[in-house]
Amino acid sequence: MKNQERIQKIKDSLTGALRSFCRFETLQELLRRLPQSQSRALLAIGKDAGRMMDAALKTISPTAGNAICLTKYGYYLPQDERITCLQAGHPVPDENTVKHSRTILNWLKNLPQDAELNVLLSGGGSALFEVPKAPYDLEDVIRINKELLAKGLDIKEMNRVRVTFSEVKAGEAAKHFKGKSIRVYALSDVENDDPNVISSGPFTTDGVEYRLIGNNYSFRQILKAELEQRGFEVINLQAFESSDLDTLTEKLKQLLAESAQSPARPIILSGGEVPIQVTGKGLGGRCTHLALSMAPILAQYESALFVAFATDGSDNLSDVAGAWVDSYTLGKLQDKGVAITQVLRNSDSYTALNSLGQAISTSEYHANINDVYILAP
Repeated sequence: MKNQERIQKIKDSLTGALRSFCRFETLQELLRRLPQSQSRALLAIGKDAGRMMDAALKTISPTAGNAICLTKYGYYLPQDERITCLQAGHPVPDENTVKHSRTILNWLKNLPQDAELNVLLSGGGSALFEVPKAPYDLEDVIRINKELLAKGLDIKEMNRVRVTFSEVKAGEAAKHFKGKSIRVYALSDVENDDPNVISSGPFTTDGVEYRLIGNNYSFRQILKAELEQRGFEVINLQAFESSDLDTLTEKLKQLLAESAQSPARPIILSGGEVPIQVTGKGLGGRCTHLALSMAPILAQYESALFVAFATDGSDNLSDVAGAWVDSYTLGKLQDKGVAITQVLRNSDSYTALNSLGQAISTSEYHANINDVYILAP
């Protein structure tokens, strides 16, 4: 099978897996088990808030006026008159972040004492849901977030800083609710699925029921099935990759060598979120940077292929989900006079790979459950 055919099948598998994952069937099943209630409220926060809200409304019905969805600009919004839809900035907060977050806090305060609050939480909430704690203001929050992003810190390290200037993180939002109960249904975009780290844990406090409905590995299990339906042999690794770039590329190099020597020559699936420190002013993200870094390794093989894919559909650029490279990428770039080391130093991986038509565009479906790596010998 030629690489062009393989990459198309892989892209189709990613689209199919995202479509299936975004039904949030685990969420629907958990909500079906809830006892009847006369006062039910729904709050969805994060980059997957819209589709999570859609899934919830197939199962339960909120009390009139008691459903709010806060997500990123341009992301999916549920088309239901029962829902108040709000949008704000990500990954850097903006004026609407604070405005809408205060709206949500006031809404929480005014819910009746018999209200049962069901929170649908996904990644992105750390930036989308924020009210600065005095003496900090929005300008401070924006400045600090930009500094954290530029340093290439992982989400746990970033959130450890964010909670120090927030009135909603680390369980603070839950304190505004005076109703009967809070249940949180979370989609994890963090290592070890830590409730305190997902969206900075705005409702993580004593007495709150917390249920995980999906993560990077569960998505890759769906992707594995999609790839197998298209004729691939697939191994899905359990580990969540969060080490530095050099460590990951060395691990991928070893996995490629092992897979290439196997008679079955299986595709290797892994995933996680490897921080990349910005060192230049070019265009690119974690996935395009990693993919380009793999090109010299793949060049040692006859027809190897590697895909790095951001499941949220935004690899630092709003319409780019990632990129692919193969055994021929390095040579093609050299023929164009492009030096990979210089491109990576300038953080310009997208420009280089897009010139070859090897960037992957954002599709209709996306879920904020970190990055996926697909390695084929």
